[in-house]
Parts: sequence; C-alpha cells; structure tokens
Amino acid sequence: MIELTPTLDELSSEALYMQLYRYIRDEIVAGRIPSNVRLPSIRRLSAHLSVSRTPVALAYDQLLAEGYIRSKPRSGFFAAELELPASIPSLHAGSRSIVSPSPPRAYHAPQDEPGRYDFGYGSIDLASFPLTKWRKLMNRCLLPENSRLLLYGDLQGEPELRKEIAAYLYQIRGVRCRPEQIVVGAGTYHSLDLLFQLLKKEITCLAVEKAVNDGMKALFKQFPFDYRPLRLESDGIRIEEVYASEAQAVYVTPSHQFPFGMTLSIGKRMKLLNWAKERQAYIIENDYDGEFRYSGRPIPSLQSLDDDGRVIYVGTFSKSLTPSFRISYLVLPPLLLEQFRLRRHSYDQLASPIFQKTLQLFMESGDFERHMRKMRSLYHKKHDALLQAIHHAFKDSADSIGAGSGLHVLLRIRNGMSESELVRTAKKEGVNVYPTSPYALKPEFAVPSTVLLGFGGLSIEDIHAGIDRLKQAWSGG
Repeated sequence: MIELTPTLDELSSEALYMQLYRYIRDEIVAGRIPSNVRLPSIRRLSAHLSVSRTPVALAYDQLLAEGYIRSKPRSGFFAAELELPASIPSLHAGSRSIVSPSPPRAYHAPQDEPGRYDFGYGSIDLASFPLTKWRKLMNRCLLPENSRLLLYGDLQGEPELRKEIAAYLYQIRGVRCRPEQIVVGAGTYHSLDLLFQLLKKEITCLAVEKAVNDGMKALFKQFPFDYRPLRLESDGIRIEEVYASEAQAVYVTPSHQFPFGMTLSIGKRMKLLNWAKERQAYIIENDYDGEFRYSGRPIPSLQSLDDDGRVIYVGTFSKSLTPSFRISYLVLPPLLLEQFRLRRHSYDQLASPIFQKTLQLFMESGDFERHMRKMRSLYHKKHDALLQAIHHAFKDSADSIGAGSGLHVLLRIRNGMSESELVRTAKKEGVNVYPTSPYALKPEFAVPSTVLLGFGGLSIEDIHAGIDRLKQAWSGG
C-alpha cells in the first residue's frame, strides 16, 4: 500500500479536501501513483496526515466521482486505469519508468568495556530482524543460475533493486525519481565520499549544520571545502546564515537533525529551495531517521518539493534493516547524474551484489513494508517508554531534546555535573551514555551537561532499568 505525502496548508483559503484531492489527482495523472495501486484507507490516511476523516472522505468522494480512483467492496480504494496521452518519460517520473542498467564500466561509539545497559545511537532491535526469511532469500541468490552475483556488480547498483528503492522512496517520503537516478553505495559515508568527489571541482564552499555525527566530521577533513557552520533553531538551520554565506552547497539532516533532533520546518524548506534555485546551488539532504516519526504531521522530503533539480537525496538501510549490510543510496538530480556517468571510470561499486539482490527480493515480496510497519510500532513504544522513564526519574531536573522521531534523544541534566562526569558516573553504574560535544564543529557550539541516549537496541524493560541506574549515578551531583 502506498503512503501519501502531500503538503497541506491549513491557513490556505483552499479547503483541505481540495488540496488533498488535487495532490492525489496530479500524482495519478503523472503516473507516480500507478494504476491499480491500493490507496490508504480514510482512517489510516487521516491519522497519517493528522487531520480529521472528513477532508479525506470528501477528497476520495471527488476522486471517485471523476474516475481517478475506484472502490472495491471490503478491499478499499485503488488508483484507476486512465487513458493518458503518451509522453516522453522525464527524470521526475515515478516508478513506472523502464529500468535499464547504468552505463558500463560507529554509528556506534567505540566501547572497550560495554555496560549492561548500552544507549548507543547506532543500535537497532536485532531480535526483530526477520532472519529466517532473509536467509531463505539469500539462499535463492546463491543458486547456480545466479552465479553472476559473485562477480562485480552494476556500477550504480543492481537495476532491479534501484527500481524497488525508487518505488519505496516515493511511497514513504514522496521522493520523485527514476531508478536510473539512484546510485547504490556501501554505507552513508561511502555514498557521501562518492558525492564529494563528484562535487569537489564544482564547489569550494559548503554550508553545514553546526553539529554532525563523527563520521561526517572525519569525511569533511578529507575534502578541501571551505566549511561554513550553520547555527540551529527549534525548527532547523538559520536560513539567513545560508543566504549570508558564499556556499554553493548546503548539507542538512532535515527530518531529524543529528544530534539535536529538530525537524526543518516546511517554511524553511521552501526558503532553502528558493536559495538553491537563485544561487544554482545544491542541497545535500541526508534523510537521517526520516522513516521513524512518532508525532505530528509528516513533512515531505526536500527532494519531493524540488522542481529545479537542486536536491541530492541521501539514504541508508542501516536503521530500517541492519548496518552490517552496508547498503546506502544517492538520488542524483539530472545534471549530476550526467556528470557521474561521464566520470564513471573513477568509481567502484562496493555494495555486495548478493546483499543487493536479497534486499530486492525482500522489498519485492512486500516483506520489507511489513517489517517497517512492525519496527515503527516497536520503536514508537520504546521512544515513549524512554520519555516516560526520564520524566519519572528526573522530573524537572532534566530536559529531553529531539524527541518525536528517530532512534535517540538528548538528555540535558541540571545537577552540576559536566558532560564527562555524567558519562563517567553512568559507566560506573553499568550504563553507557554518550557525550555530545564531539559532534560540534566548533567547541563553542557544544551544549554543556548533555548526553545522547539511543534506544533502538534496548528492550523496554532495559530502558526503564537503565534510566533507574542513571538516576542513582547522577543523584549525588
């Protein structure tokens, strides 16, 4: 079932149901919602968009009346088959395009002595991974007829996997791309390394958020860009600082800024897109944790709002599946895609073709979508359990930062302890928490007495027990 990501403006003079009606109609006409695809139920879509059922029901009624969708008793709503004039596919087309091969050619911070309760931000719920199903699919990939998977793979990634990724990104994040725009990589840093190699002759100045994960800081040191840190507000980067800079590109994590967790507001997204259009600059959108959101209306990805080919979308399967598979991807706008192909001799495909093929089968079968629904529900429960435990243990002596999405929160403690003291005393109680100062691009950007708590890899029981241990460790401050 497809997920819809319209931008609804409650302040607009146009009724919500008309905005939703136009969005679905245009997506069907453009082919981005293929015919016969099942649409979300009225109840599910209203919950997803955080609106009442009335505008959704009215929009569906209008679409039914005009023949854009059809209804099946006890089955739901489906996109209708339309007789549309033939047209030349564009690079903004959806998943109906013909797939062709490309031209030839810690998260987890290190721990020497892991604690009993490890709030590492790279952790995932390993017990929920469908290992039996994955093993069966991988065994299929190792049959003699698939022996080509033992050789070097397609430079951009296996074509059929790219087809599945394109469909998934549109369904879950509204990303509009053809499979040919996708370049599969072996992890986010490999994908970004490839991208920076592609951009290093085009840009000299890169604006970046004032805090990034440690892997990004290491990557920045490898490329001779002039880096301009951008300060953060409750709704994301300060846009005026982007305009004031001489940057030809900006790197952002708009869905769940790392590590502070804020979401870039829709207003700032539109201003950032306008800046990129005016300056002919690029936006590098690392959609970090974009698939895990627990409250509020979903905000479309920057790429889905981009009509000018200025957004480079970066994603990974490390959180949705497991980091050990090392499968990431770039979605390149048309101009950069052509440059990539012209310089294809400079790059290698490092992601395993066997893992790529297994993932393709996993997505194709619908198992990936089912797995994601399960994990969203599970991580939502863990997220809520962590916030509940923090409130119960610390009440007004601590602030949680960046809640509402992703797999971690920050915890600012007001007990007089420094960051290093918080980490050290927690470890004595058998709990690993992580400092946030290493993520600041400059020392003055660090937030004092603040630690990072990831919750993906802990059970709900261990989350409560771990927070209780932290209360004991920090009560003497």
